[in-house]
Amino acid sequence: MSKKEKDIQINKPLEKFGVYDGSAVFIGAYIVMLLLQFLLYIVLTITKVPVGEAENAFDKTVAYACIVVAINEVAFLVAPFLYSKIKNRKVYLGCGLAERVKPTYLLLAAATGLLCLFAFGPVSTLVNSLFANIGFSASVSPSATTVGEFIAYVVISAMVPGFCEEFLFRGHVQRGFTGRGYLFGLLTSSLLFAIMHGSPVQLVYQFFVGAMCGLLYIFTRSLWTSVIAHFTSNLAVLVLDFSLTSAGVNYVTVTGELVGIYAGVTVAGIALLVGAMYLLYRLAAKKRDLYGELKQIKGASPKAWNARLTLLGQTDEERAKAKEEQAFRLSQIEGAATPEIKEMLIQRYESEDKKLNKMDTRGIILCFAIPGVIFILNTILGFVQ
Repeated sequence: MSKKEKDIQINKPLEKFGVYDGSAVFIGAYIVMLLLQFLLYIVLTITKVPVGEAENAFDKTVAYACIVVAINEVAFLVAPFLYSKIKNRKVYLGCGLAERVKPTYLLLAAATGLLCLFAFGPVSTLVNSLFANIGFSASVSPSATTVGEFIAYVVISAMVPGFCEEFLFRGHVQRGFTGRGYLFGLLTSSLLFAIMHGSPVQLVYQFFVGAMCGLLYIFTRSLWTSVIAHFTSNLAVLVLDFSLTSAGVNYVTVTGELVGIYAGVTVAGIALLVGAMYLLYRLAAKKRDLYGELKQIKGASPKAWNARLTLLGQTDEERAKAKEEQAFRLSQIEGAATPEIKEMLIQRYESEDKKLNKMDTRGIILCFAIPGVIFILNTILGFVQ
């Protein structure tokens, strides 16, 4: 193979980026994140920087929170490139970064991110309050008290995660997990995204934010809409926290007077969010001339929604390729010279499918097992601290 041919081959994404690939990228990212955090711990220990219960503990500062977030995001950004190097393919080329997106979609994505705060923020606050009442102490980052700290948080906790986390979770994990169905990829990647945050009080909010970003990714086939939504959601949380903290308002503890307000905000937020997502759904269907086919899918079962998401998410090239692979198998089986060869081909294809399914299942189990252990440990520590 000539150097030119080799370069062309390397610059192509993997022909099939599946469940196992998505699992491998996530596990790699999580391991790199833990290693970098351990390295930070060693550095702090060697330099004798005060941490823990000390009055001037460094781990209680905004600077420390920004460093930890930056470490996590570096891991999420680097892992897909490491996997690309290992596989000798630029797997990130198929994640949706190059997809053109209309300004209308970007505006709706920003609105979606903002509405996530109103739709799911009160629920998250209620969950936080309930856990606090049963003795759970959540490990939270200190609030910004100055404009400088607020700007630092906007960059490190909104802009950087908005890109890096979407690049990993939507661009690689969800994309890979759709090998078992678009609905499966959406829900499992959103759950994994929530568990990765390591705290039960964040589980609900992060799951739904991840799901909304996942839907945007499917509807528009572009990573940039989910990036905008993620950034806007994080920014809205930071603005709210900075504003209320500066005003001395305690919005974390739910009182009787706030319950009605939170309920009203949640209902209104969900209604507006559903409206925004439905508008995007209609726009995407119209753009790809799929509205007629979507109307033919009846019911609200998981199977029906998976069919809708598949129709919207798959490109014409992906759909043609799937049909081509299926047709090739059928032609091989039907064109077998003897019944014995036909049976042998059927068994071979079934064996290949079972082997791939086992690999995918192991990958998914590891994806949830590794951060799941950390999640459980953090939950236990929250009750004993």
